[in-house]
Amino acid sequence: MKLTRLPDTELEVMKVVWQKGNGVSTSQIKEVLDQQRNWNISALQTLLNRLIDRGFLTSYKKGKNKLYDIMVPEERYLAFENRSFLKKLNENSVTKLVASLYHSRSISQKDLQELAEFIEQNTEGDKNV
Repeated sequence: MKLTRLPDTELEVMKVVWQKGNGVSTSQIKEVLDQQRNWNISALQTLLNRLIDRGFLTSYKKGKNKLYDIMVPEERYLAFENRSFLKKLNENSVTKLVASLYHSRSISQKDLQELAEFIEQNTEGDKNV
């Protein structure tokens, strides 16, 4: 399945489903979303149906409830979005991205230290990196 970028409202719904996990009901999703702002149940249902059509979710009935299972894991979608973002705005350069964030004061010295530690831990012993 080819991934496509999700519109913001669909992504907002997917984030809740990823957080809650498989077997989540419409009312459970609405309960979380309502903490930010009031959601109309029919609008939410429309978004859930779109996510099913896009292949992100599958649904099934259990009693009176419609439950949803995840078809696209969060990690896979994030990797897709991050690759697209890096390519589109930073010419596939992680260094350019980090430099831009640093110069705009969007990341701190602490963030850079954590990034350096991450790189060190994940490239240990790999002489090709």
